[in-house]
Amino acid sequence: MTAHVLRMRPEGRLQCTRCRAAFLDRDNAARSRFTCPGGPLAHGLIGRREHVLYPTWSKDRSCSAWGCPDPDPSHAWHGPDPFCDETTCSLCLHDCDCDVCEGLVHAPGLYRLVDSREA
Repeated sequence: MTAHVLRMRPEGRLQCTRCRAAFLDRDNAARSRFTCPGGPLAHGLIGRREHVLYPTWSKDRSCSAWGCPDPDPSHAWHGPDPFCDETTCSLCLHDCDCDVCEGLVHAPGLYRLVDSREA
């Protein structure tokens, strides 16, 4: 855990370059008790954060890409429900008091984090 490294976004919002936490101003950032985990997180209100996991960067949702044991032509796609507040997801369920997670800033671009199983 480290301190936030802030940058000014073009829309005037401060954002951590490591975890993507967003703050209205430096005072709000200084009051934050949320320490940076060092990696990108999906921010936003509970129930609106999205951690979208794909098996490959090509975002292939076919049976073969996901290793489906019972391929079926009716399978349109595979993958988890994109809206994520599962207790096991360290990306979406985190103790964050940044302005986006507190609902003080509307930043839809921070709600979604697209991930892949490829290294």
